[in-house]
Amino acid sequence: MNIRTFFIMIFLVLGAGPAFFVQAGRPETIGLENIRVQDDLQKRLLRNFDRLESLRFQPVEEVGCFRQAEYGWPGDMEGRTLLSLALLEQTVDRKAVYLPKMLAVLPSRLNDKGFFGEDFAPKCDEQQLSGHGWYLRGLCEYYLSSRQPQVKKMIRDVVENLAIPTKGKYKKYPIDPAERQKDYGSYSGTVIQEQGSWRLSSDIGCIFIFMDGVVQSAEVLDRKDLYPIIEEMIDRFLEMDLVSIKAQTHATLTGLRGLLRYARATGRQDLVVEAEKRFALYLTEASTENHMNYNWFGRPTHTEPCAIVDAFMVTVQLWQMTGKSKYLEEAHKIYYNGICHAQRANGGFGLEECSGSQDVFLKMKAPEAWWCCTMRGSEGLTRAAEYSFMHKDEMLVLPFFNNGLIRFEQGEYEIKTAYPYEGKVIVRALKKSKSGKGISFFKPSWAGKFELTLNGKPQAALEKDGFAVYENPLQSGDTLIYTFEQKPCFAPTHNQHTIIGFQKIYYGPLLLAADMENSKPVALPVNPSIQWDGEKCRAGVNGREMFLHPINDIIDWNYGPETYCRQILWGKTVP
Repeated sequence: MNIRTFFIMIFLVLGAGPAFFVQAGRPETIGLENIRVQDDLQKRLLRNFDRLESLRFQPVEEVGCFRQAEYGWPGDMEGRTLLSLALLEQTVDRKAVYLPKMLAVLPSRLNDKGFFGEDFAPKCDEQQLSGHGWYLRGLCEYYLSSRQPQVKKMIRDVVENLAIPTKGKYKKYPIDPAERQKDYGSYSGTVIQEQGSWRLSSDIGCIFIFMDGVVQSAEVLDRKDLYPIIEEMIDRFLEMDLVSIKAQTHATLTGLRGLLRYARATGRQDLVVEAEKRFALYLTEASTENHMNYNWFGRPTHTEPCAIVDAFMVTVQLWQMTGKSKYLEEAHKIYYNGICHAQRANGGFGLEECSGSQDVFLKMKAPEAWWCCTMRGSEGLTRAAEYSFMHKDEMLVLPFFNNGLIRFEQGEYEIKTAYPYEGKVIVRALKKSKSGKGISFFKPSWAGKFELTLNGKPQAALEKDGFAVYENPLQSGDTLIYTFEQKPCFAPTHNQHTIIGFQKIYYGPLLLAADMENSKPVALPVNPSIQWDGEKCRAGVNGREMFLHPINDIIDWNYGPETYCRQILWGKTVP
């Protein structure tokens, strides 16, 4: 290397700034268009798709996704439904029947400035802005898949006429806990006070849902002139004391996604660090013992799958941007015990009581939150498919294990697995890889000894950063099998507000629970014998056999709030 080339390389690295260090060597998804999942995840996606095409979500007035005029969240249900359908039809081989009609009807539902609801200028209604965060996200995702010019214009109208006029207002968004009405609000938030330029919601902080939509719009429109507004929103978000103000966790976690999206776009590593701090706070302050959420910090009234999906996405993105496998482990637990547990038999998503905050049980609160969570569940499921198959440095990366077929520039593969019930993943190469350098399998901390075999022959593998790495390309017809041990294990509680003196039992990422006919808790004996039989665990209690089941099975049962009661926390003596 001559001296001139050396200095050019130094210039390129330094000139790239923080973005170079955030983005170099980061795992990236292979794209939804290259993925077709099968079996359990496919079932969940299709059942959710069916629900999103029922009358409740069709583009009709009153009963459909276009809500009546007095609805307090203009743009919210419309945007969430659009986002759901745009993502679902990319993830499964099926067109969204009502999506074209929805796009055709939308203009007649907007005001003359191109957004939903009243024009409150010069005031800002945080519920209206929050709803338009989902509207922008839905438009952006649909535009990225369809490239329709009229959709891009609809994004531009909201940006020009709703987002840009808020410039300078976020600096004065009320974040003093003494000035906000806390301990108020139910499943759906309400505008409860006005202060300065702001009409404020009982869902404290919901304004920061808007931030994620604006950041994605800046990407789609290539509008760096929006950066000063975004940074004003970020500055105010980072100033807010989430616990003292009792911020809504859904808004907080969506805000973190906006933070990470902006960090990816600008290379601001400091925002990744700030996101890590706030996610750690969420886990210890507002995450239930089955990896769901308190709806507000300090208010364990109910869980909300909207926030659970956000938490799942944040953990995966933090892993992508930091390489810390602890985030990927948390994502596995959130998916199986939070997202899967929240999905109902009709494909929708419902609310729960906050496990661990008052007792040792899982109990239902509402069968379905059709007005928000059923749509957010769609993104949780589609991202579960997308996150399962990534690539890095020409290597296929499997952070999650789902059955499916994938095709991308590094090869074509069929993946079969019984995970999370069994530690076994089978990868069969359907076509010779042109440039691939091997496969990297996630190895969580709960996995014991692992083994790799190629066409039945043991293979050497490198264990690195929480992954078992096979560094050779597969030939057409090759079968690579990754196996690892999983055993039932005890784990401490993780939320500092959980009732004390209890522990949890996991099998791999699966939280185990016992069905209870009443609300009287059972204690485990000292050093209990717990054996996994392939579907459930067997444990001896008081001279009788008790079964402990994973909690990700509600989709297959017709449980209701009156009949559902499962114990997930265990002590040595009856509390």
